[in-house]
Amino acid sequence: MCVCTHAPRLTTRTPLLLVVHVHDYGRTSNTVRLLSLAVRGVAVIPHGVFPAAADPAPHVPAGTTPVVLFPGHGARPLTPELVAALPSPPALVVPDGNWKQASRMVKRLPLLAGAVKVALPDRAFAGPALRRSHAGHHMSTYEAVAQALGVLEGEQVAGALLDFYRRATDRMLLVRGKLRLGDVYGGLDEPLTPGAARPG
Repeated sequence: MCVCTHAPRLTTRTPLLLVVHVHDYGRTSNTVRLLSLAVRGVAVIPHGVFPAAADPAPHVPAGTTPVVLFPGHGARPLTPELVAALPSPPALVVPDGNWKQASRMVKRLPLLAGAVKVALPDRAFAGPALRRSHAGHHMSTYEAVAQALGVLEGEQVAGALLDFYRRATDRMLLVRGKLRLGDVYGGLDEPLTPGAARPG
């Protein structure tokens, strides 16, 4: 059950870099592949590859200021005012992994360690999720990026991304037997056949 036809294929002004821990990327609940479908030109940089992980710094376009989406200590709320005060337009850098993996990336990678850290304001998301933390209020990387781009690009961009996310996650939950056919957001464009929903 491919979700590719529903992908918005957005072109954004803000460059998007996803630094992905290799141990998390292969999980079926990882949403980076969905982001790669939904947003054109996403740079996916693997981390945790031996003998040496890729350096994300060369992927930051010249003339932009890297801003790391990571709600750790010292992170500042991502607001239009913060963006306006940057010395140049932002490039959004997002560490992707579990909390421990992402924390290590932010500490160990010079680009992430030295960049401005930003966090999203608390916002409820009523749609389904493939994976939730035990704390319950954490969101997937896809949801976080969608809401960050809502600040940087406008709510229309966030709305298109979250619409695709709900369509994709509903189909995956249907295949897993956790959602009824009649409850799938947007319905199905094709008969349900054995196999997993996939992003491509």
